[in-house]
Amino acid sequence: MAAQSELVRRYTVRISAFVRTILFQPSSVEDVVQMVFIKMVRRLTLLRDPAVFESWLFRLARNSAVDFLRRRRCRPTMVSDDIEFERAPDTSSERPVAEIMEALSIALTHLSPKDRNLVTLIVEGNSYRTVAAREGLTVGAVKVRLNRVRPFLRSSVGEAVGVRSDAPTGGKWRQPSRTRMAA
Repeated sequence: MAAQSELVRRYTVRISAFVRTILFQPSSVEDVVQMVFIKMVRRLTLLRDPAVFESWLFRLARNSAVDFLRRRRCRPTMVSDDIEFERAPDTSSERPVAEIMEALSIALTHLSPKDRNLVTLIVEGNSYRTVAAREGLTVGAVKVRLNRVRPFLRSSVGEAVGVRSDAPTGGKWRQPSRTRMAA
């Protein structure tokens, strides 16, 4: 225990500085450094050559920081600014929802019947698995088809309700060729 405490004391400042350069988020550095030292204590017995301890520890720190960034990217971010709350649509009124649904209905007319049906079933709250079974497709095929039409729907509905979309549509959307739609 004393040796592990000494290692933590000796390397805390250097590992913190190293992790800080990867994260660019000072508030998370302490958490990641703590994770590094917990992993170090748990995996120290796996270290075969004590001569490479320092490089092993820094590799552990790098991997922990990268894992932290990946996990953070998967989580939704919290809106912390009051301005964002002011810009958010008012969901207490049915009018904005009706406008969006009307814009979606118009956009759906530009899709193939199969894609239109997929989007409609998902909007109704069905799961990918249910939609795939109902349409005779695999779950992967449903996801691919929906992913292909999402940018068009995002920009089309956004334009109709007055919301600027940064989705890359490349101008006018066109239906993928029949050979690509075989999925």
